Amino acid sequence: MKNTILVVEIRTFNDKSVLYSIQKDADTLEKATEYLVALKTLNNKKSVSYELFNVLGQSHINRKVA
Repeated sequence: MKNTILVVEIRTFNDKSVLYSIQKDADTLEKATEYLVALKTLNNKKSVSYELFNVLGQSHINRKVA
């Protein structure tokens, strides 16, 4: 399986609904993290956040590295 990491934009609306949008895919966690940091730095909206997910939909935020 190809090691693809997705950079996902998470937009929360006033009615608490959530929209997920893939902003970028990368072959390595390093490349995806660089893009994630850039997006977070440029973001000034409280209703928008960004996270990394693998192709199985598992978040890389709370993942422990062995």
